Amino acid sequence: MGITVGLKIGSTSLKFVELLHKKNEYKVRNLGKEDFPLSEKREGYVNYTSFIAQKIKDVIRKYNLSYKRIVTGIEGESVVVRLIRVPYMKDSELHEAIKWEAQEHLPYPLDDVALDYYVLKRNLLGAQGREMSVLLAGVKKQTIDEHLQIFQEAGLCPAIIDVNSLALYNICERIKMDKKEGTALLNIGHYITNLLILTEDYPFLVRDIKFGGHNITLSLVESLGVAYREAEEIKKARIFSERAQQLGKSVSEEEVEEIIRSSLGELINEVVRSFEYFTSNREGSPVRKVIISGGTSLVKNIDVLLSQELGISIEKMNPFANISYSKTDFRELLPSLSPAFAVPVGLALREISYV
Repeated sequence: MGITVGLKIGSTSLKFVELLHKKNEYKVRNLGKEDFPLSEKREGYVNYTSFIAQKIKDVIRKYNLSYKRIVTGIEGESVVVRLIRVPYMKDSELHEAIKWEAQEHLPYPLDDVALDYYVLKRNLLGAQGREMSVLLAGVKKQTIDEHLQIFQEAGLCPAIIDVNSLALYNICERIKMDKKEGTALLNIGHYITNLLILTEDYPFLVRDIKFGGHNITLSLVESLGVAYREAEEIKKARIFSERAQQLGKSVSEEEVEEIIRSSLGELINEVVRSFEYFTSNREGSPVRKVIISGGTSLVKNIDVLLSQELGISIEKMNPFANISYSKTDFRELLPSLSPAFAVPVGLALREISYV
């Protein structure tokens, strides 16, 4: 039996899930969410190394987490994931060839990037003979160093640094979803949205979009003439108009919902572009379903609004499906906040080979 702690360092909070890995099953040992003080800055607290390091130490102490078994993740513009095809070769040959492939597919100089890859399929039929499909991930070394600096200041070293968007795929693999072809995963955070579009066997497209709940909040600030903190309260309310009226703004539920719908336009445009790219490269096969997660997926009716704008079925992810947990111990967080824990769960599903 092993233990893994999935730790997501967000711009507005720390979220963690500690999983017990048993044979063919997983059990939640602990989980939690520690919010940061509200920040209107675009980057939130991501550049406040000492602040986040102290928060991590506080969380580990408070929840008695297995600090040597932490898996954390990174996201954003410095992370590039590509699905590539290469001629069939031995693993030792691929290890050398991947550097040349990366030069063609990654937008950054190779010296500035840390590389990793995973062979998805072997023995594919290509124009020049046998080929392999490979998932290639490149991350700027500077981003990794900055992420590690947080843990070093906390006196820790993560067991694994993953990519947040790929952590979502770990959940799909564990759930063993039926008919993955044309399913999109959309994890909407406060500043970044992770998008994956799946085929039957692997993620076909992986990208991070600069959009999140922050954009919705700014639209509410501009349209309603309220402060950022007040806009956040309205956005998170179960009844938008009721909270707005408490803040001295006479506005209907429908009007607030329309502001939120309008604010989603930038995200919709990027998602549609990605869907069109998928369809054009999959012989016309469309995206049939979208599964949303992340903290912003908890905004009231956002699934309905996205479905109406995209014209596609939307459902919310339950990353704890087939994972056992105490309904009493975690009743304040689960199941109501389940979609917000998608990335931490995906990170916690990684196996750590050493003790």
